Amino acid sequence: MGYRVRKLPLTTTRDAHSRARTLARLSRRRGKLPKSAYTNFQVMARRLARHPFKLDPESEGAAFEWLKQVSKARRYADAFRTLSRGEGFAVVVPVLKGVAAPRLDEVLRLIAGLDLARQLRNRRVGKVITLVWPALEIGEWDESGISAIIQRNGELDDIGFRGGDLDRYLKMLRGTLPGTGFSSLLMDQISRDAHKDPNIFKARMLTRWFDEEAMTFLSPTATGNFESNLRLWFRRIPMVACVGTGSPTGGIPPGEPVPFPGISATIIEGKVEAWLGKFALQPEGVLAGEVRAENASRRHMPDDVPGVVNAAKEQVLGAILRLDMGLDELGFHPESEVRKALNGTDIAFDKLRQRALGESVREVDTNARQLAKLFQYMLPDGRPQQEVMSLLHYLDFYGPDFLEGLRDVLAVDDVRHQAVYLAEET
Repeated sequence: MGYRVRKLPLTTTRDAHSRARTLARLSRRRGKLPKSAYTNFQVMARRLARHPFKLDPESEGAAFEWLKQVSKARRYADAFRTLSRGEGFAVVVPVLKGVAAPRLDEVLRLIAGLDLARQLRNRRVGKVITLVWPALEIGEWDESGISAIIQRNGELDDIGFRGGDLDRYLKMLRGTLPGTGFSSLLMDQISRDAHKDPNIFKARMLTRWFDEEAMTFLSPTATGNFESNLRLWFRRIPMVACVGTGSPTGGIPPGEPVPFPGISATIIEGKVEAWLGKFALQPEGVLAGEVRAENASRRHMPDDVPGVVNAAKEQVLGAILRLDMGLDELGFHPESEVRKALNGTDIAFDKLRQRALGESVREVDTNARQLAKLFQYMLPDGRPQQEVMSLLHYLDFYGPDFLEGLRDVLAVDDVRHQAVYLAEET
């Protein structure tokens, strides 16, 4: 059975100053992009078609040299040549520069970019190539640079390679990945793709897991921030769209490609779904920061456990006394038996109260640990999951079919945040 997806009443927003991404409640009902939004891409393509593009030989040569280190396959060079000579249009997919392990948000942008390029080709825009570009700097847009996995105990481990001793990194990664049935296969693939340059390393892994014809890569720039470099390269090659930078409904921006929102999603594994059910929580409430762990841990427990036990004891003792009064009316006076029953009930309920109090403390502690793991899985490091979790985490636990299952259920043209459930529906 495939994965399940649920569209949440949330969307990704950016802070006006730091450009940091957060999840917030949707202020309107409609979640899908209007079909008219795609008209802006067609208008941009017509404008670009009137402009004679030809990348200078030095820049083109450097780009091809870098691309050769990514892959020897001709299709990547041919796709880039289509762009450098102005014979096609690029859908730009920016990824983090200087960190090798692909992260979930990068994967979601790439899935969106590949789908957008396919839609534009179907609309007869022309040759549309998905251009993956290591262009986002650590620190830019509140970018932490972390690319992590979560251990079974809930601990977060950063596995991003930022250059340095490659053999040491591979040894560390082999020891850090939780041992699953897919770990050996994954480590073999990563070892084959390994390169001392983290940008080439990442590009090699993406070519392995996204075997696409109309896809290529642009070498990272040495200076400048992403937005200035985007405007610079917009004058060099025909860029029709850029994924993850905004919405096309705002019109065509001057001097840069039309923005496309991409995909915003949270992966909900089976145990996380079970915890959500246990505590009667909705994923949108957790992701929007509306749930407090200390309240959720006691949600289905009485506020006063000793009081509940004492109330039950009083009811039982009252019933025994009423029985004694009834027997008195019959002329039967079992005083010792009644006294023994009252004392036994009193002692038994005292023991029960102590045990119930201890069990409630243990249950609260267990709930607190489970809720801490739930928050760590859904909001690791206090951030949206897609900005922290590495693709390697999911490939290690769910194998090479994970990406295919993900692409089957995600809606690219929906601005709502999507919850992807990996476990079979019970």
